[in-house]
Amino acid sequence: MEARLLASREPSGLFRTGSGDMNTYEFFVNHFGRYLVDCEGLTPAAASWKALSSNHQLQKGTASRLSSGWAIVRPAKTSVQLKLAATGLHFDERTRIEAFMEEFETWDGKEPRLFLMFDKAPVPISNLFLSVDRRWVRICSPAGVESFDIDAEPTHESGGIQKAIWKRK
Repeated sequence: MEARLLASREPSGLFRTGSGDMNTYEFFVNHFGRYLVDCEGLTPAAASWKALSSNHQLQKGTASRLSSGWAIVRPAKTSVQLKLAATGLHFDERTRIEAFMEEFETWDGKEPRLFLMFDKAPVPISNLFLSVDRRWVRICSPAGVESFDIDAEPTHESGGIQKAIWKRK
């Protein structure tokens, strides 16, 4: 795969938004984590870890970790498949492939996105990466990070999500 320079590698890890500079953990907490856990007094990294590894109240009254489904974290509206009792999040029952495909079709690439897949193990914060360019989308999961160009045909080495999405186009 061809190497691409997509973002600064400055130690701050910041990107510019309409409201100033923000790093990946701040983006996650501001647009998803704060709806799940009390972030008061925590660093953005600690708040991200707490949100990803804690139990959360479900609409049906029980509590569960983010152990299945997906989320698309956006500045305007975060969508999540799990029926969380949290206000401020949009519940979406589509499959991850359907949700990611539709997001790829409509996303103009101007605002960052965080694409998350949940499984039995929590997503480690080291696997959180923002997608800031349609040519290098990052799908974050407990197993790792799958990176690909939305419009590129998968190769033999491509990951499962890219292949599944391409097959349904």
